[in-house]
Amino acid sequence: MSKKDLHITFGFSGKTLLTESQLIDSHLGDISGFTDSLGLGPLCDLDDMGAIDKRKSWWQNVLGSIQSEGANNFIDDNLLLLEKITSSYDRYRNIYLWLGDDANERITTARFLYSLKELSVSIYKLNFRNMDFRNEKGVKLNLTSLQVMRAENILEAAKHFEKLSEDDVQYYVSLWENIRAKESVIHLFSKSGSYLSGDETFFDQYLLNRCSDVPQRSSYVVGYTLCEIWDEFCDTSVGDIFLFYRLKELANLGKIEISNPHEDAERAAMVFDVRKVTEDYPEFITDSK
Repeated sequence: MSKKDLHITFGFSGKTLLTESQLIDSHLGDISGFTDSLGLGPLCDLDDMGAIDKRKSWWQNVLGSIQSEGANNFIDDNLLLLEKITSSYDRYRNIYLWLGDDANERITTARFLYSLKELSVSIYKLNFRNMDFRNEKGVKLNLTSLQVMRAENILEAAKHFEKLSEDDVQYYVSLWENIRAKESVIHLFSKSGSYLSGDETFFDQYLLNRCSDVPQRSSYVVGYTLCEIWDEFCDTSVGDIFLFYRLKELANLGKIEISNPHEDAERAAMVFDVRKVTEDYPEFITDSK
C-alpha cells in the first residue's frame, strides 16, 4: 500500500473547512484534527499520568464537565490521536501542519513535534506571515489561523507551506519543554512572539476594567474583554467560557456582584448581570477647634 500524506488541523471548524474545500484527495491524504485548547490549563505529555489527571481536574472545575459522547473526553481524545499518529507515522509520506500562530495552535505544534522528535518524516507547516489576504476595502487581514478563513482561502493558503528544518523542529521541541516546565495555566504569546504565562487571574483586571457600579450583562463584559485580548495579543485562544468562569470567581472573591441569572440553569452559568463592588472608605473628620 502506497503511503499517504497526513494533514493536521486544529479546532472543529479548521478541520471542517479543510475537508469542505475538497483540496485533499482522500485517496492521497488523511485529515486529522486536534481540538484540545492547550493555551489554557496545566499541560501534559503522553506518558505523564499525573499531569494528565491534573489537566482533567482543572478543566472539570472550569467547565463543570469534560465528557463528550459516551465516556470519552476531549483531553483523552487528543492524547489518543497523538499516540496513534506517533505509533503509525511510517504510514505517511509527508505531514502537513495546517496550524497557525494562535497560542492553541502554536503549542499544539510544539507538543506534536516534541512527540515526533525521534522520528524521521518530512514535516511542512503553513507560514501565515507570507499570506496576503485583504478585505473588500483592500486592507490586509492579519489571519493567524485556519479557523478564521473561508473555504475559498484554502487554495491560496496551501501555497505557503514551508518544510521545517532540524532547527525549526528543535525550536518547537524546546518551546514545549520550556512551557511544560512553567506549570502555568495561562499560555500566550506577545505580538513579537515571546512566550507569556500566568495563573488563573491573568485576565481578571481586563474583566474588572469592563465592569462598572451599574449592572451590565455578562456577555457585554466578556465580549469587550475578548476584543481587548485580541487587540493586545492577536489571539483567540482564551475563549468566553474561561472568562465567564473567572467572573464567577471574582464574585466569590467579593470583587463583583452577580445578579439576575438566566432562568435556565444551564444558561445561568454564562448569562447574568455583573456589577463592580466599590470599596467604602471611612470619612476622616477633623476637629476644627
